[in-house]
Amino acid sequence: MVPPGYRRLFIALPVPADTGKRLAPYCTSDAEIRWIAATNRHLTLAFLGHRTEEQTRRAAEVVNGLEAVSFELQLVSLQRFPDDRGRNIVALPSASKLLEALQQQLTACLTAQGFTLKERSFRPHITLGKIHRGLWPAIGLDPAISMSVEAASLFESEFIENDIVYHPLTTRQLA
Repeated sequence: MVPPGYRRLFIALPVPADTGKRLAPYCTSDAEIRWIAATNRHLTLAFLGHRTEEQTRRAAEVVNGLEAVSFELQLVSLQRFPDDRGRNIVALPSASKLLEALQQQLTACLTAQGFTLKERSFRPHITLGKIHRGLWPAIGLDPAISMSVEAASLFESEFIENDIVYHPLTTRQLA
């Protein structure tokens, strides 16, 4: 539950509709998996948690000030996360220096604006679903699914009727 006067925020790369369409065949009906709505899929760069309106404004300034070029990510596998017993089913990209640079720039700018972020290594992924129990084998994507990274967004999480909906508050188009 979000405390009154606060917003639950994160900064992420939206998954373009064409990438979502190519992922859709892998997100098939399974009683043990709750698939995430395609409109909610994203690759998180920084989780900010509960923040005030002033902090929301500063986070939006950081996003709008990002200096990065657009690039392509290659989604190379689908697997459980964070390990083979994890509850998340995710799409993992291959290593990308441009993605790492964008995430590091964002972290540095947020820190300069007074945000304290959890110290953990950046493990980029796109959550596709949550598995409740049972087995789910890793799937190598051959060929890889290409994802155009053309924007970064500040999102707000909102709980609506036992579900989470993500609303973009601001989006920065990458050059």
